[in-house]
Amino acid sequence: MLELDHLIAFLPGPPEPPDGLLLDDGTRHVGQGTRNRRIVFARHYVELLWIDEPEVERASGLGFAARCARTAYPFGIVLRGTLPEGRFRRYTVPSGPTLAVHEGDPDMPFLAVAELSDAQLTGLAHRPGPAHPGGATGIVATRLTGAVPPGPTLPGLSLTPDGPPSLRLLLDWGPPLVLT
Repeated sequence: MLELDHLIAFLPGPPEPPDGLLLDDGTRHVGQGTRNRRIVFARHYVELLWIDEPEVERASGLGFAARCARTAYPFGIVLRGTLPEGRFRRYTVPSGPTLAVHEGDPDMPFLAVAELSDAQLTGLAHRPGPAHPGGATGIVATRLTGAVPPGPTLPGLSLTPDGPPSLRLLLDWGPPLVLT
């Protein structure tokens, strides 16, 4: 069993808040060379990520510099649940969990899985999301365009190689959120 944990938009620098949505204060990923701000919902979030320490990011081996510079596919997916078939390697997020990171090419979305058993996944408590000014409380559907699918079936996500890279989120309230 797999479910969406969060989506990542790799950016060249700090983001502006999208219309009708709140950004949290974010986190600096010490030891990874990145910083983020998030659009938080009850079951998922969208991570807006950029590099704040290039030398540290290079040492991490994650290849986020090319994604943030938009010379590789600039979006990512993090799932939680049982690891699907495919080429994955372990990566421990500094001061965080261990993820299984897919060994895909730069034209694929970044893909990682936070491994949880079906029982752990079913019993996972979800945090209440903030009250976004536009009224949205969750993601209904996600579409990534311009993406080479990474192989495993991705629950609740639609990927197509047609068109320029974009991340389109259908929210439960208000207009869709489109990141390019």
